Amino acid sequence: MAPSPSPGPAAPRAAPLRLLLLLLASEYALGESRGPETPSPGGGRRLRARLDASSSLPPGSRVVAGARGHAVPAAQAAPRLPGLRGGQAGPPGEGVCGGAVQPRGGAGGVRERPRDDLPDQCTPNPCDKKGTQACQDLMGNFFCLCKAGWGGRLCDRDVNECSQENGGCLQICHNKPGSFHCACHSGFQLSSDGRTCQDIDECADSEACGEARCKNLPGSYSCLCDKGFAYSSQEKACRDVDECLQGRCEQVCVNSPGSYTCHCDGRGGLKLSQDMDTCEDILPCVPFSMAKSVKSLYLGRMFSGTPVIRLRFKRLQPTRLVAEFDFRTFDPEGILLFAGGHQDSTWIVLALRAGRLELQLRYNGVGRVTSSGPVINHGMWQTISVEELARNLVIKVNRDAVMKIAVAGDLFQPERGLYHLNLTVGGIPFHEKDLVQPINPRLDGCMRSWNWLNGEDTTIQETVKANTKMQCFSVTERGSFYPGSGFAFYSLDYMRTPLDIGTESTWEIEVVAHIRPAADTGVLFALWVPDLRAVPLSVALVDYHSTKKLKKQLVVLAVEHVALALMEIKVCDGQEHMVTISLREGEATLEVDGTRGQSEVSAAQLQERLAVLEKHLRSPVLTFAGGLPDVPVTSAPVTAFYRGCMTLEVNRRLLDLDEAAYKHSDITAHSCPPVEPAAA
Repeated sequence: MAPSPSPGPAAPRAAPLRLLLLLLASEYALGESRGPETPSPGGGRRLRARLDASSSLPPGSRVVAGARGHAVPAAQAAPRLPGLRGGQAGPPGEGVCGGAVQPRGGAGGVRERPRDDLPDQCTPNPCDKKGTQACQDLMGNFFCLCKAGWGGRLCDRDVNECSQENGGCLQICHNKPGSFHCACHSGFQLSSDGRTCQDIDECADSEACGEARCKNLPGSYSCLCDKGFAYSSQEKACRDVDECLQGRCEQVCVNSPGSYTCHCDGRGGLKLSQDMDTCEDILPCVPFSMAKSVKSLYLGRMFSGTPVIRLRFKRLQPTRLVAEFDFRTFDPEGILLFAGGHQDSTWIVLALRAGRLELQLRYNGVGRVTSSGPVINHGMWQTISVEELARNLVIKVNRDAVMKIAVAGDLFQPERGLYHLNLTVGGIPFHEKDLVQPINPRLDGCMRSWNWLNGEDTTIQETVKANTKMQCFSVTERGSFYPGSGFAFYSLDYMRTPLDIGTESTWEIEVVAHIRPAADTGVLFALWVPDLRAVPLSVALVDYHSTKKLKKQLVVLAVEHVALALMEIKVCDGQEHMVTISLREGEATLEVDGTRGQSEVSAAQLQERLAVLEKHLRSPVLTFAGGLPDVPVTSAPVTAFYRGCMTLEVNRRLLDLDEAAYKHSDITAHSCPPVEPAAA
């Protein structure tokens, strides 16, 4: 046997490395036989451990062993090692690929020692440059050490870390050649661990929503505006929503910042319904005894003071006046009847002044005034008679003579062969200034069982039966009745000029209203500027809160369309209530039954509104009771006519509707029907 060649100087150092490489090649062959997806238990880790222990390659590198220029079957490529069956190959383990090492002597032969003069298998480098950390020459074989994220025999295959459990990322995993990274959805940011995501609080940036409120949401945020406003992303501000463009109101719509209000034609008998958008009829909520008597004659129908009845009697013979009737009133002043000729001839006028009967007469150009008897404006029926005797006139109340006046002449005057007498009821045929003593002719009174000249007035009863406006309420109480179809107005001055010269004038408005409403909506008191058609002040009943859009029975005090104060009221309880308002420089109060109302404006807004009111008061204003003229429905919170009983006191003066500049003929100045008794 030939002697073995003597190993060179490097042999002792190379032998351990060659042995380790043979072991690595064996484990790689074993891994290949198991398939690419089934790593040998611990194979890759053992391979890396052994390689790391015998080389200076950086940790984490992957090793691929290969045989350059050889295509050797797997059974021949790997030596038999303990624990492996001949020809069996396994996977390379984690990131390791093994090349075949060709043993000398063939399969089953004794492995010969590798030759030291084999070329360097890593020159040129067979491994993929992008995925390889280093190439290891194995003396006829080579190993490709892969960078993290690369695999394959030549480290040319990218490992998709995202394919398993999303790469450990909480939200998004992005694979890339040789690596991967975690990412987050919009509105989230990557945590310091590089895998989890945390919400970004966009609201921490004060400019995120501009003027709007910022609300942070998971992964997002929202810009919020108050109700009635919408967010403009371009302007980063809240802009008012014009609800009126959406056609929400049945009749008139007024848009306001953040809201809107609907208005109905109050003068047409309409008010807002429960939904605050549509309109409904204003209906009585308290039943009044509105029955009338066909046998009665109402004297106050003609506000102009003209008579309600005109009679003309003609006689062939001289005749004396005889008149008798039942009478009822709460009115202290007005004309009952006139009898005589024309204005400059002989006549008498029976009237009331301060609640007592007054007789004015003119005979042959000489006038007289006589007043006597008890106070009769107590609302009870009484019988009154006027009888012309020879040279005397006798006035009786309930058959008792209260006046007896000597006269020089007859009331019937001869004309063209006949004796004539004019008789009017509830007024005079000429202007009141031409009376002996001027008097307000308007009389809210009721007459029945009349008898003129022994019953020769047969047509009056038929006329009254045909016209309900000429009839009286069967039962009345004190007060003024507003039927919900008209108003009265006065010309009053609210400016006060001090006596001191040079001192600025001041103003004051104090109103006390005693009301017994029949409906829940209507104007009690208001001021109107004719030139501007403005309503500088109003006090009204309303059944809703305009800003809260809440149905509630209220009294509202307003300057123009702005409510200054509100106060709840049990408007439909059939009881009398007292509403008091007081306005002067720097102050405005509203009270209902002694309880002060709630202010609806700030102190600054109040001063601004009072300044507007004062400006209007320096112009001619009209004072309205029970309603408003034809004004836009937006001029005041309420434009509907009041329905019910009411008396008004303005600046400590009781307003007499008989003294108004105008009064609707359906308003009774001094009488009001009572509330119907509740059913048992």
